[in-house]
Amino acid sequence: MMKKGNLDLIKKMNRTLVLETIRRDQPISRASISKKLGLSRSTVTLVVNELLEKKFVFELGLGDSTVGGGRKGMKLGFNPKSGYGVGVDIGRSNIIIIITDMDSDIVFKEIYPSTNNVETIANYISTSMSKSGVDTKRIFGIGIGVPGLVNTRSGEIIELSALGWKNFNLLEQIQPYFKYPIFVNNDVNCAALGERWVDKTDNMIFIAIGSGIGSAIIANGDLVEGHHFSAGEINLFIDREDIKHGKENNSESIGVFEQQVSGLAFEKLGYSAEFVLSNYKKGQKEIDQIIDQFVNYLSITLANMTSFLNPEKIVIGGGVSKSLNVVIEDIKQKVASFTNIPVEIELACLGSDAGALGAIAYAFDKIQNEDFM
Repeated sequence: MMKKGNLDLIKKMNRTLVLETIRRDQPISRASISKKLGLSRSTVTLVVNELLEKKFVFELGLGDSTVGGGRKGMKLGFNPKSGYGVGVDIGRSNIIIIITDMDSDIVFKEIYPSTNNVETIANYISTSMSKSGVDTKRIFGIGIGVPGLVNTRSGEIIELSALGWKNFNLLEQIQPYFKYPIFVNNDVNCAALGERWVDKTDNMIFIAIGSGIGSAIIANGDLVEGHHFSAGEINLFIDREDIKHGKENNSESIGVFEQQVSGLAFEKLGYSAEFVLSNYKKGQKEIDQIIDQFVNYLSITLANMTSFLNPEKIVIGGGVSKSLNVVIEDIKQKVASFTNIPVEIELACLGSDAGALGAIAYAFDKIQNEDFM
């Protein structure tokens, strides 16, 4: 006999699968959902009835008759206005707060000065909710992204030196201010989920190049976090030449790879990323050499990650990505020459909104798998 815990887990999984299928493939009938997911008609009907009752989906009307003249099936659609999420991207300089419906459409956005004072952050969130005009009874949760390592199970910030947080449980500190469930994750992970929410890609690598460099991995639609919540820390990548020259990773310095591919790497040479990239191939030999080396190092890493993880797509975001349009084709060509595994490579489309949008997507994903919905 199956235990109740297992039955509850299967019920949650089925609910998530059915809702996501309706959202992606609408308009769609119950019969088509059953066939697509391999679930019984009765299971799909039970799940759909629950989603209809909670207004997450609605009936659009009868579809076309089957080829054999069979009964028309009722088409279902996703109701994006059934709920709203709040995304908070806590950066070193600013805090971006975005409120969206359940289909990632932004209904409110505000930028506040950054702070490590939890009460002030809570006030920012409350103010944004009030100013947005959304029905607060329809808010399903709050997602928070921070630029540091996060224990996503407990909500503890393992280390975020820029804000003076170390072994600091942000979730425990901020949850008492709100009745909604709150979820905390790393900002690069959130940005990846934001891009995925819009792009619908289930297997991707997100590379964030700003003052530093990091990455996030999404495999089969799920974020890969790692045993110590450190998956994607490519700033620590090291190769034979680095070892040969005595380079090593330690807690007192930025990562070895980050010293070669990041905004800080350009600054160490006396330039901003925007300056060197905007002056590439304009007759300045030193700048051309800097960018050629940057492109080569980055392309080798992307090729290795492609060979190891076989993603459908690599998306490059972060502040430096705004200037990478001049070299993106060079990067694509080099990656293709370094690995025979095909991969799409493109620049991120969400810009500075990615982190907050992804925090909402993260909250939405977590809530779908819990009993909050």
